[in-house]
Amino acid sequence: MALRRLAHGVLHRVASVPPPRPPLAFVSSESRVHLLRFSSSSSTTPPHFMVEYLVSTCGLSPAAAAKAAPRFAHLGSTSRPDAVRAFLRAQGLSRAEVRAVVSWTPTVLLSDVDATLYPKFNAVRALGLGRADAARLFVLYPPALTYGIHSNLLPRVLFWLDLLGSTKLLMKWLNKAWLLQYSIDLLLRNMSTLRSLGVPDGRITTTVRLQPTLITQTAAKFQKLIDQAALCGITPSSGMYMWVLFTLHNVSEGTFRAKKAAVMSAAGCTEQEFAAMFRRAPCFMCMPAELLRQKVEFLVATARCSTEYIVKNPVLLTLSLSKRMVPRCRVIETLQSRGVDIRKRTNLSTIVRLSEAKFVERFIFRHKQEVPELLELYPPRHGEGSSQTR
Repeated sequence: MALRRLAHGVLHRVASVPPPRPPLAFVSSESRVHLLRFSSSSSTTPPHFMVEYLVSTCGLSPAAAAKAAPRFAHLGSTSRPDAVRAFLRAQGLSRAEVRAVVSWTPTVLLSDVDATLYPKFNAVRALGLGRADAARLFVLYPPALTYGIHSNLLPRVLFWLDLLGSTKLLMKWLNKAWLLQYSIDLLLRNMSTLRSLGVPDGRITTTVRLQPTLITQTAAKFQKLIDQAALCGITPSSGMYMWVLFTLHNVSEGTFRAKKAAVMSAAGCTEQEFAAMFRRAPCFMCMPAELLRQKVEFLVATARCSTEYIVKNPVLLTLSLSKRMVPRCRVIETLQSRGVDIRKRTNLSTIVRLSEAKFVERFIFRHKQEVPELLELYPPRHGEGSSQTR
C-alpha cells in the first residue's frame, strides 16, 4: 500500500537542534516547602537538582519529581533536558503541551535529540502527517516518544492509518483513546477472529472506524463479546452482526438490562420480541433508558402503535422524539383532522424516516393551500439541511 511504501522510505537526516532555553525560573516558595518536606521525610540526602527542575520547569508535583529523580541521577547539568524541551517547542508544541508530555513521560528528557527524537517526528511525517498533526500525535500519546521507530511507532501508526483511512480520523480517535498503546498482534488477532466467523472486511472496517476500541480488547474480553452476540441469536452472516457487537461493547451488562426492562415494560413485549427488536436495530440500545421509555410510550399512547408494530420497526427508537417523531405526528394528525387520509398512503414508520426535504415536500408544501396552518405547525426551516435522523 502507499502508506507502507512511505514507511519504508522514512528519512533519517538529522535536524538542527535549537539553542538551549534561557535559564530556568525559580521554584515557587510553596513548591520549595513541599520539596523540603518530601526530602526530609524520606532521606537526609539533599534532593537531586533535577527534582527542582522537574517541579519548576516541567510542572511535576514534588512527589512525582522526587520519584522520577533517580532516573536522572547521572546528569551533571540540565543541558540534555533543556535540549529536549527546546526541540519539542521547535516541533510546534506549546509550553503547556511540553509540560504535559514530560509529566506523562519524564524520561523523555533523557533522549538524544539527534539520535532518537528527530527521527521519530520525521518518521511520522513521512507517513503523510503534517507538521502540526505529527506534533499533536505525540501530545495525545506521549509514550510514543519512547517507542522504537520500526518496532512499535511506525507499525502502530501505519496500522491505524490503513484501517481508519485518513489522518483526520486518526487524530480524532487519538484524542479519545490511546490507540497506539495496543500491540499489532492483539489488533490483528481480534480482526482475524471476526474474519474467521465469516464477517466481511467491509463490515469490520465500517464499524471499527466508528468505534476503534472494539478491537483493542483482550482476547478474553473479545471472545466474551462474541459469546454475548451469539446469545442474542444473531449470526455473523447478518448485516446487523457488527452493530450488535458495537452496541454490546458500548453498553455495559447492567445498563443493558436496565434499558431492556424499560423498553419491555413500556412496549409490553416478551423476551423473544425484545430479542427480535435488538437484532433488527441494535443501536437503539445506545440511548438513555429514560429516553427509550418516553419514545415507546409516545408510540403506544400518541401514535397508537401496537406492540407488534414497534417490534417490527425498532428503528423508530433511534429517531429523535422532540425533533422528528412528535412534530411529524402533529402534522399527520392535523391533515387527518382536515379529511386528508395519510395512513392509507404511507405508514408511520415511513413518515418519520423520510428525509426532512421529502417530508416537507410531501406533507407540508403539497397541502399548504388546503391546510395553511401547516406552515406554522412545521415551518419550512425544518426542511433545511441534512436528511440524517437526529
